[in-house]
Amino acid sequence: MSDAHYGMHKRKGYSSDEPYPEIKVLGKNKYYAELLMDDYSGVASEFTSVTQYLYHDFDLDENYRELSEMWINISITEMLHMEILAKTIRLLGGNPIYRGSSSSCGAYWNGGFVFYGDSICSRLKSDLHLEYVAIENYYKDISIIEDPYIKAILNRIILDEKVHVGLFKKAIEKYCK
Repeated sequence: MSDAHYGMHKRKGYSSDEPYPEIKVLGKNKYYAELLMDDYSGVASEFTSVTQYLYHDFDLDENYRELSEMWINISITEMLHMEILAKTIRLLGGNPIYRGSSSSCGAYWNGGFVFYGDSICSRLKSDLHLEYVAIENYYKDISIIEDPYIKAILNRIILDEKVHVGLFKKAIEKYCK
């Protein structure tokens, strides 16, 4: 994926300024592909994040433009992560269909993975938790995977997730006093 492609999807203030590494792998590895399926579309995944944050935006009162902008732009960044993971899974010999691995016992992704919430605060707190779980899962994968290219990809995605943690913390401070 070219820098121009990344640039088209990067949102200033909603992702790290660090460049993304080239998407490549040492070779086919179905085990690694299967590990990444949870990050891609498992219970606490990029796909869950995208759908959860978009739902939170769609169900938002017009008076919360700042939150709307945040949820939409973070979703776009998470979509880029999905694309990166899908391409990595393919290179590893996997098929990036919408299902998890161990987190969902291999089941297909479903809307039950989304925390819909009934208030801005419950949603923001759930979103923050989802980011923490994603970061934890990426670090777990990094400790297992012995491919430096995949490790670089996951470490770069973590940088964006840490930006999202900061944004959600700031929003919680502002809206959940």
